[in-house]
Amino acid sequence: MRKFGKFLDYFFTGMGFGSICYLCVLTFANPGVPPTAKGVVSIFILSGLIGILSMIFKTDLPLLSAIIIHFIGSFILFLTMSFINNWLIGWDSIFIFILVYIIIWLIILLEQRQTVNKLNAKIKQRNFNRKS
Repeated sequence: MRKFGKFLDYFFTGMGFGSICYLCVLTFANPGVPPTAKGVVSIFILSGLIGILSMIFKTDLPLLSAIIIHFIGSFILFLTMSFINNWLIGWDSIFIFILVYIIIWLIILLEQRQTVNKLNAKIKQRNFNRKS
């Protein structure tokens, strides 16, 4: 049951990132284009699958291999999303995909750094309290 909870956690995290990206693209790149039910559902499902694909980083694969596999898998899911929604694929959409992929990675890295800093501060405080 615990693994299923992790599975859902990754799925919903991916769904969140995908939903934000979809809203940003509709707002800034395609203003005036209304979201469709098919578009929203496909974003939810395929972004969730990208989130599940992120579980690859919890394996014993070397980081570079995991990043390459994740990037390729994410790009294939992005192409699938584009096909389902009849979005045109061109150099501009590929550039946007890569840019969004990098931005999401930066957000995750900053979040992890913040978590590590908080944990380190708690450990230092605990060690200081033990010495006192």
